Amino acid sequence: DRFLIGPRPARPSPRAMVDAAQVKALEALVAKLQEDPTLVYSPELGFFKDFLQSWGAKIPSKPASGAGAAPGANSGPQRMETPPEKKVESEPEEESEEEPEEEEEDPERLPEDPEPYPDKGPEGEIELSDEQMDKQGELKQAAAEALEDGDTAKALDKFTEAIKIGNVSAMMYAKRAEILFKLKRPCACIADCDAALAINPDSAKAYKIRGKAHRKLGHWEQAHQDLATGQKLDFDDDLVEMQKLVDHKFKKIEEKRVKQRLKDEKRKVKEMKKRKEEAKRAYEEAKRAESSGGFPGGFPGGFPGGMGGFPGMPGGMGMPAGMDPSMLQGLMSDPELLQAFSNPKMAAAMQDIMSNPANISKYQSDPEIMGIMQKMMSKFGGGMGGMPGGPAAGAGAGAGSGPVVEECDADEVD
Repeated sequence: DRFLIGPRPARPSPRAMVDAAQVKALEALVAKLQEDPTLVYSPELGFFKDFLQSWGAKIPSKPASGAGAAPGANSGPQRMETPPEKKVESEPEEESEEEPEEEEEDPERLPEDPEPYPDKGPEGEIELSDEQMDKQGELKQAAAEALEDGDTAKALDKFTEAIKIGNVSAMMYAKRAEILFKLKRPCACIADCDAALAINPDSAKAYKIRGKAHRKLGHWEQAHQDLATGQKLDFDDDLVEMQKLVDHKFKKIEEKRVKQRLKDEKRKVKEMKKRKEEAKRAYEEAKRAESSGGFPGGFPGGFPGGMGGFPGMPGGMGMPAGMDPSMLQGLMSDPELLQAFSNPKMAAAMQDIMSNPANISKYQSDPEIMGIMQKMMSKFGGGMGGMPGGPAAGAGAGAGSGPVVEECDADEVD
């Protein structure tokens, strides 16, 4: 390359190239960069950063994302990165059904013993001979001796023989029930206690033994009731500990029952409130429809905003001029007509007839359509704006169309 040797050509003055406004703008930009050097990394100042780098200028390092600016770097408002708000999940309307609590293990619980149970005596009171009475006494004594010897099976057999003779007392059934309880036959024990209480409803022994049998089966409510009644009739210190356990179990059952009852009542209140809101909403919609003279949401079957097919109303010919809106209200309050309008076939026929009343002749052979049309005509007092054949006119459905002319005296004409 060749170099020119000699004096440099004169350059124009910087003031001649840049006007005062541009200098002021540049000064403002530099002042802004001095306040916050990180602004040089803004996309709109990319060209300026490249220019500075081409001159060998040292550009401040780009701050890490999320790091705060240096103290005093920016006196203006800063955008704070806030963690996204955690959405609070709304509670479901219906509370989830609680999982049933696992029943605590009961080491003393007995399995239910199957039938047959020991035989019972003859029903009713019978007259026993002296020999039978002596025999029954001997068997009862033998059963008592067997119990003293610890032979409960033999004692059970002797009591059963004595019972089968007849004239069984409540105490005999209660004593055999006690033997059955010792033999771990709780269901048979309960059956004998039931028989004893049928004879004597105030048998404390029968109540207490039956309560103990129910406790062994885990029937906490029945055990609570029987033990409470038996202790009330004849208190027994030996049953205090068992009664405490039974009462504790029964209390938990009652608490659970009350909790479920409150939950059911709360659900009923919610359902009642929901039904009231729905009824109120329906009532308000009906009131709005009544005030606007239309059917809320449009008439079924393609009659938007009202009876599409009456003059002056959206969707077709209109309601005849001067018609009382209450007639339309009566039309819409008829369940049979509303159901008919929801039928596509009926809706199509209605639109056809409303577009041209003379088209009603096409449907004279259809009793369903003609029945609805006759009912509509009766609602409108015999005619619908030139609809032929209104009942009040006395003509059939196929009568000629055209306005109905009524005679009047000349004095009635204004």
